[in-house]
Amino acid sequence: MQHYALTGNIGSGKTTVAREFARLGVPVYYADAAARRLMTEDAQLRADLTAAFGPGTYLPDGQLDRARLAAEVFQNDAALEQLNGLVHPAVHRDAARWRTTQNAPYTLYEAAIVLELGRQADFAGVIVVVAPEAIRRQRVMARDGASAEQFAARAAKQWPDDKKSAAADFRILNDGHHLLLPQILTLHQQLLDRAAG
Repeated sequence: MQHYALTGNIGSGKTTVAREFARLGVPVYYADAAARRLMTEDAQLRADLTAAFGPGTYLPDGQLDRARLAAEVFQNDAALEQLNGLVHPAVHRDAARWRTTQNAPYTLYEAAIVLELGRQADFAGVIVVVAPEAIRRQRVMARDGASAEQFAARAAKQWPDDKKSAAADFRILNDGHHLLLPQILTLHQQLLDRAAG
């Protein structure tokens, strides 16, 4: 079984692409959703986060105070790096366990930052979903109710599209002009052929 990373910048539509692969029967590990789950369920990660960011990291009901944590880390690069340094290893361990339970020619690991973390060598290849910045901004503002400034702050934490695209093994263009499904079906067949050897 081969494992591929599926990534793309904020608003690129990588989750939409991942869902289409899932509809084709491809097992998809959604790293962002896993991170949210693990920050609540993983006892060691909870302890690490509390030690790093203080007892107010979790609400009295035991849930992560996401708003407080986000406000702290997105204004402070060192704090964001510390958060990533705790969460990403926990996600990687969880993904490795998940992969052992799958039975398919290949799997996808959907995550916003793979290349930025230097993790491309962990995968048989990296698929990047690309969309022009103006389209990504419009999507994020409509989806999240974010301002243009909030979009810019979040986008600045990721590699630019051209750098990400240059590092990709496969690209899917999600610009509203090129149909997504034919690109996904073509790539799906390529990855099945590669898995068959």
